[in-house]
Amino acid sequence: MALLDDVAHYLDDSTSALTLLGGTAGTGNLVKARMLDHAKIPDTVVGLYESPGWAPVWAFTTGSSAPAFERPGLQVIARSTSYTVARGHAYRCFRILDSVRNRVLPHTSSGTRYLAISAVGSPASLGQDQNGRFLLSVNFDVTKERSS
Repeated sequence: MALLDDVAHYLDDSTSALTLLGGTAGTGNLVKARMLDHAKIPDTVVGLYESPGWAPVWAFTTGSSAPAFERPGLQVIARSTSYTVARGHAYRCFRILDSVRNRVLPHTSSGTRYLAISAVGSPASLGQDQNGRFLLSVNFDVTKERSS
């Protein structure tokens, strides 16, 4: 879960428009790997999900038998009763995350260095859910140091 924790806290720190959903009261609009239709989740929310990525990168070394870098996928799904609001949240995540290059994300517990978080494309509509809320998705390829 380090990837989702790191990204969630980074988004929370980067913009006042996204705040981590906390406690049982359902305050905030940013969740990590939760079902978007859960009863306590508000109508306007951004969900973060790990998705299939690419094979890890191995390096020649005598000290480790593990990959040097991992390349997971990340999917952001923004949902709202307003298309404009959902698109705004998806685009905000797109702009913030697509600029991550060779850095440790601030205020994260893992200390993992992210070589790149690269958008696969622009935010795209997934249509509406069963409750008529608009869904927009943006996907990212992530290259990061191996998690310990």
